[in-house]
Amino acid sequence: MMSFPPILRRWAALAVAVPLALALLAPSLLLWGRTAAGAAEIPFGEGLLWRIEAPGAPAGAAPNYLFGTMHVTDERVLTLPEPVRAAFDSAQSATFEVVMDDQVRAKMGQAMVLTDGRTLDTILGPDSFAQVAEAGRRYGFGPEQLRFFKPWALATILSIPQAELARAAGGDLPLDQALQARAGAQDKPLHALETAQEQIALFNDMPEASQIAMLTSAIEQNASIETMFEEMTVNYLARDTGAIYGRMAAQREAQPELMELFLRRFNDERNLTMVTRMAGRLRQGGAFIAVGALHLPGDSGILSLLTQRGHAVERVY
Repeated sequence: MMSFPPILRRWAALAVAVPLALALLAPSLLLWGRTAAGAAEIPFGEGLLWRIEAPGAPAGAAPNYLFGTMHVTDERVLTLPEPVRAAFDSAQSATFEVVMDDQVRAKMGQAMVLTDGRTLDTILGPDSFAQVAEAGRRYGFGPEQLRFFKPWALATILSIPQAELARAAGGDLPLDQALQARAGAQDKPLHALETAQEQIALFNDMPEASQIAMLTSAIEQNASIETMFEEMTVNYLARDTGAIYGRMAAQREAQPELMELFLRRFNDERNLTMVTRMAGRLRQGGAFIAVGALHLPGDSGILSLLTQRGHAVERVY
């Protein structure tokens, strides 16, 4: 295995200290555009907290809740609205996309670096790598360190504002991990809808050409990343998941191949998997399930899939 400098290990660990799920928002950020017309008409496009009743649930079963998160450390997002806090504290179990621990972070960090004898500069060529070096310099990377990153890994880092990475480096937890810690303090059983390896494979198994396209978009958008994150945060706090989803879906026309790949690979296929895997928790009752808010709305979103499978869905917040 190729060795790489200690400073790169430190930065790789920093990048995955923010959950890899945050990186899964990269497709919507990399291709961020104007709000799509009709975004408000997207199914289940308003609301973050939903009460879910499984078909055939026994009378008197404890209620289930599905909560859409934003994978950031922003204090505005971390402050739980009262309905969310009450639902979480009353739940008998807590389920997340992935349960983060040091072992999971280590696996994710290791997956971000090249180990096949190649380096990023040889993959991209001198002209493209020069653009990467310019963008990486804003994050404190030198060219020698950047050479070890896989294209998708560097794309996810450049899709996160520097302030967000700095808060993570200081030990601040994003919302999902803060909820996981809260669950631990309350002795709630923790469950995961995906494994770390499955989340890693979402990126590692992408065609290299798509990874490079993702990196190119990240570089082009990096100068505006703070503005993009603020717009997304405002939409999230307004519980307008339809606006966020609509921005992403509208980019099909701008970059159809890349966008179709992202929508299928990062949203639609994962939604089907997560709905199948949460079924047991929902039948049992008393579940609080937290997933990225982009997984909730749309015809292929989790809420639509649950209703198609006979679940009763009611917006709470």
